[in-house]
Amino acid sequence: MNWLLDDLWLQNTMRWFVPPPPKLMFHANNSSMTSFFDYVNPIVDRLSPTDSGDNLLDYYGAYTNRASRHLNSLKANRITKTFHYEYITLNCLGKGGFGQVYDGRRRSNNNPVVIKFLPKNRILNWSILDNKNIPSEIEILSRLRGVAGIIRIIEYFEEPDRFIFTMEKIPSSCTLFQFVMESSPLPNTELLRHIFRELIRINIILQSYSIWHRDCKLENILYCKSDRTLHFIDFGSAAPAQLDDFHEFQGTLEIMVPEWISQRRYDGERSCVWALGICLYFLLFQQYPFRSKAAILGGRSQLPFTSSVDKQAYHTMKQCLHLNEHRRPKLGNLQYLSWLD
Repeated sequence: MNWLLDDLWLQNTMRWFVPPPPKLMFHANNSSMTSFFDYVNPIVDRLSPTDSGDNLLDYYGAYTNRASRHLNSLKANRITKTFHYEYITLNCLGKGGFGQVYDGRRRSNNNPVVIKFLPKNRILNWSILDNKNIPSEIEILSRLRGVAGIIRIIEYFEEPDRFIFTMEKIPSSCTLFQFVMESSPLPNTELLRHIFRELIRINIILQSYSIWHRDCKLENILYCKSDRTLHFIDFGSAAPAQLDDFHEFQGTLEIMVPEWISQRRYDGERSCVWALGICLYFLLFQQYPFRSKAAILGGRSQLPFTSSVDKQAYHTMKQCLHLNEHRRPKLGNLQYLSWLD
C-alpha cells in the first residue's frame, strides 16, 4: 500500500505544494507508549475515513482545510483582541490634565481592574517597547511588573487617538492621602514608622531600577487596609535616572524643590529625599507644608512643631526639607534611622 501511494505522489505535478501521504502501518499494539510514533506514522485502523488513503484528493483536501481554518483562527484572534472586546469600563475614579482613570472589569473572568486612558496629544514622555513608540508610563510599568510596592500593569492597547492600559485593582485600598485624612493622628505610632519605612524602601527599589517617580505624594500612593502594604501609582512623570540634573519639572507644586524655582534644575535623588520630607510632614500634621513657591523658598522657618510630635521624626523631616540640597540625607541612609526600628 505504501509503495503505491508513494508512486502516485511522485507522479503528481503538484507534489512540491502538498505534503506526502502518511505511511500506513499495520500492527496490533495499542499501548500508550506508541502514541508518539502513531502520530508520526498513523496506524491504519485509527485513521478517519477521510484520511484512510482510499482517496488522495480527500486526504489533501482535508489537510488544506485544516491549515486554512488554523490561519483564519489566528487572524480572527488578532482582530478581536481589542480593548472593548476584553474589558468593560465602569465609573470614573479621577481625571487629570494627562489622562483619566476608571474602574473596570475583564469580560473573560469578571475580575476587577483599573483602566487608564491616555490621549496621544497630551503625552509628554515617550519610550520604545517591542519596537513601538509608546508612553513612557507604560514602558516603565512594564519594566517594573512584579516589583513589590509598584502597581502591576496587565496589558495595554493602542487606538488611533489614545493609549489604554489596565492595572490590577488593589482590594480594600484607598490613597494614602485619604487614609491619613480619615485616621486619627499618626505621630508617635508604630503605623507612622511602618508607612515611612515603606516609602523609603519603595523609592530605594525604584532607584535600583534607575527610575525616579518625580511625583511622590500621598495622592499617588495606594494604602491597602487589610495588610498595610503601599503601592505607587501614576508614573506619568517618572523618568529614567541620569547622571546630570533634570532641566524640566514634571509633578505638582506640593513637592516642588526650591532649587527648581531658583535655578531651573534639580538632582533626582535629592528631589526624591525632599518629596519624602513632604510626605513625612503630611503624616505628622495631616497637611502639606507649602502652598506657594514663596513658601517653598522660605523653607524650614515656616514649619511648625508641637509637643505631640515625635522629635526624631520631626528632625528627620527638617533634614529632608533642608533648603541646601547638599545638606539633605542620602536616600539609602534614611532606612537606617534609629527611630524607624
